Amino acid sequence: MPQLLDAFGLSVSGATPQVVPALDTFGQEWISYGPDLAVLFPAAAAEPGCPLATAYAALLHMSLEAAEGYKAAQPFLDRLTDAHVTPREAAIIAAARAWGLQDYKAAQEAFETAVQLAPADIVAAKWGQYLAFNLGDAPAMLRLGKLVMQAHRNTPEAWGMLAFAQEQSHQLHAAEESAREALARNPAEAWAQHALAHVFETHGRLDEGIAMLEKAAAGWQTRSIFMSEHNYWHLALFHLDRDEPDRALAIYDARLWGRWPSFAQEQIGAISMLWRLEMRGVDVGDRWTAVAEQVAARTDEHLWPFHDMHYAWALARTQQGQHTTTFMATLRRKADEVGGVWTEVAMPLATALVAHAQGNHASAADAIAGLLPKLQRIGGSHAQRDIFVQAWMDAAFRSGQGSRLRAMLEERVKARPHVKIHQRDLQRLQAH
Repeated sequence: MPQLLDAFGLSVSGATPQVVPALDTFGQEWISYGPDLAVLFPAAAAEPGCPLATAYAALLHMSLEAAEGYKAAQPFLDRLTDAHVTPREAAIIAAARAWGLQDYKAAQEAFETAVQLAPADIVAAKWGQYLAFNLGDAPAMLRLGKLVMQAHRNTPEAWGMLAFAQEQSHQLHAAEESAREALARNPAEAWAQHALAHVFETHGRLDEGIAMLEKAAAGWQTRSIFMSEHNYWHLALFHLDRDEPDRALAIYDARLWGRWPSFAQEQIGAISMLWRLEMRGVDVGDRWTAVAEQVAARTDEHLWPFHDMHYAWALARTQQGQHTTTFMATLRRKADEVGGVWTEVAMPLATALVAHAQGNHASAADAIAGLLPKLQRIGGSHAQRDIFVQAWMDAAFRSGQGSRLRAMLEERVKARPHVKIHQRDLQRLQAH
């Protein structure tokens, strides 16, 4: 029986005419941040003889970035086989197995192997970029973006993937061109809108960013919760930079919290925005309470360093004493077991953030200052990781370290002269 082909012309071993349409729908939804990813689960459950469907079902569960996702993935991982599959599929299966062991680097490399074997596999490329992003590996993101363009120069989502990889690689002009190419082909391509928002943020082009995102916002209702909320997060960020905290807070209430509170990415976005608002002097009322209640369930997960830094702050900020103690103890155990970025960046940064939240501003400022050059290693985007730079600035200001802080503020004003909030911070420091 000949192998069936997916929508990208790639062989799918062990597939039936029933599973291929589900794989095609899943693939398109995955690369475009659509809401119908779960179409894959019943198809994979009903078709155990299709290893690719099984692998992607496991991966989709684990992409929830939560312990329950890994638990749900395990039955699919247990039945995975790489017998009678193509080399491309074998690489994807290897990626799923490595991910299940939290060996994210090996998983990313396996996805990259799959794309090298078949540049048409934009789905594997998107998975590889996802992991490279969370590992802080912008060069890998860019390699994958360029690889997939060999077969997808007419695909808007491929241009969006390339644009974000270029932005994270500091290739801002190229990123803007790629994002605009994606949007010329599909004005609703949400990831390209996201990449362009990053370019505008880095340049301090706040008015352009707000206008672009507000025009695009209606289309986000047909995208995934993550994509909708994250693009709204960027819109709130522009308003914060334009010294309009009331608008940012209104976006938080309407768009950033409450659709799926147990979802890790919703928690991260909410923590990040509340944290930024408070550092701008905004009274956020009791909004922390609901977020902290969700985070308290994650005290022993420790899946991604970037996430853990936000969880540490939320727990310490809300004076969740026992939860904070447990979180830091299990984080220490994770660091001791795994080493690497967990030992060298995550553990000391979380310790400093907890100290800052508890009022030990001078020690926190000293510790965070030494970690600033290493922040990329914990993952997240430049814009997202800036929260830790702002935390250092806040701790430095509160502990009277004005001379250290002034140089940073002057650099920010020079880099983005139209951003009102930087000028106000510098004036506040000079008057202090």
